[in-house]
Amino acid sequence: MIPTILLTGFLGAGKTTLLNRLIEHYQSQRTVLLINEFGKVGIDGELLVDGNYEKIELNKGSLFCICVRTDFIFEVEKIATQIKPELLIIEATGLADTSEMERMLALPNLKNHIQLHACICLIDCQNFLKIKDILRAPVTQIQSADLVLLNKIDLVSESQVDQVEESVQSISPNVRILRTQFAEFNLTELDKISHPAIDAEGDLGEGRPDPVASITLEAEGNFTQESWGQFKKFLGSNLMRVKGFISIEGVTYYIDATMDQFLMRVIETAHRPENRLVIIGRRLDEDQIQANFMQSLQRD
Repeated sequence: MIPTILLTGFLGAGKTTLLNRLIEHYQSQRTVLLINEFGKVGIDGELLVDGNYEKIELNKGSLFCICVRTDFIFEVEKIATQIKPELLIIEATGLADTSEMERMLALPNLKNHIQLHACICLIDCQNFLKIKDILRAPVTQIQSADLVLLNKIDLVSESQVDQVEESVQSISPNVRILRTQFAEFNLTELDKISHPAIDAEGDLGEGRPDPVASITLEAEGNFTQESWGQFKKFLGSNLMRVKGFISIEGVTYYIDATMDQFLMRVIETAHRPENRLVIIGRRLDEDQIQANFMQSLQRD
């Protein structure tokens, strides 16, 4: 049986930061990372530290899609029967229904190979109260969690953290809760967790997916400072997540945005100016966004 850690949390909660800490913590174990992103290009996989792991990415979208569920089941079975690691860490897209993933791991062809050891859910204390009543995924992720990390507590008031904790407790009264910055906690806490066994009951896909869409933008070229600002403004207020890489006047930046909070940092790259963004939100007009994106770039 391969011990498996399932890492969940809504968009922008800090899963990749925690995943890097897990990679370093489990350096002595031969590990496979299975990363499911809600977009057609992988972004998170490029942000991982070096380590003793093999990385497999599913970049077709949400696990509600039947093709992605089939790919997920196939990849887990291949990992279990061919690669046979000492540890499997699954990072789910922020829109994943954790109960759905648990049922897939309990299917007859997987349950004799996979032991779900721990399900960790990260909460973005900045934005959780805004989305908990309008989206299903954050609630199901808490309901399945053995450990909930109230993350980014340094960015909000203590009273807001208290409100978030009360909300989490109302969803899952007995779940263990830790308050964190940058997803930092004593990782030996994971050794105390024993996730309850799950049966593969019900039909896969019977849950109601959240009404959220993903748009992938890719093109060579450069933004100017002005055209980047105009493009951000054009995206409007329906955004939930923007992440990826952009080039502004020859300088490459990593973009990490949740709701209306945009973070940018310069990264080193030897590649030509290239832009890759995954945009997630509600009521997005893909054709208009693609057109504005292309118009905003200066290309050779």
